[in-house]
Amino acid sequence: MTKDRFNDLSDQFEKLIDMQVTYETTHADSGAEYANLAREGGWHHGNGLDRLKQWMSENEIGVPNGFDWESFEDQVLEWHEMEPGHIFSGGSDSGRFVIDSYLVGEIEIQHDVVDVADALEISDAEADVFLDMAMDDNRFCLSNDSGVVYSYTSTDSVWIAFVGKDWIVERIEWAREELEQD
Repeated sequence: MTKDRFNDLSDQFEKLIDMQVTYETTHADSGAEYANLAREGGWHHGNGLDRLKQWMSENEIGVPNGFDWESFEDQVLEWHEMEPGHIFSGGSDSGRFVIDSYLVGEIEIQHDVVDVADALEISDAEADVFLDMAMDDNRFCLSNDSGVVYSYTSTDSVWIAFVGKDWIVERIEWAREELEQD
């Protein structure tokens, strides 16, 4: 394989990797994979309910007497939204309460010869030669495990779990109406 051919295929391979990284760091389906983490420690270890109460106080959101904080806390952890961000993204503001953020970090992508050949529209044999050459190229961070090549890309991306102020106010109003009916 000539150096020019290798460089052309490298450009295409890099685009494939970038597309997967973009998916992992911005697509809602990928963010949904992090949604369960709100319940898995950060909320409780990070004094989530206390932080929420303080945020609500700062934003002048009151609750009725007899408000069920435990149920509300469960709703927050169940119905929060996820959005992409980066490690320097801001936290809570007057329009939303940030539950937590979760670092994406390093993204590992599996590439086998057949998939690379299909994606680059080349033969399996040429893909095999290309991947062997790419292993020694500093342009990519690759490892080879029994014929399967893995690429690694580090990111500063995070998925941010939050609830909007309007959502919070709406839930409190529902609770107020239920308490008035009882």
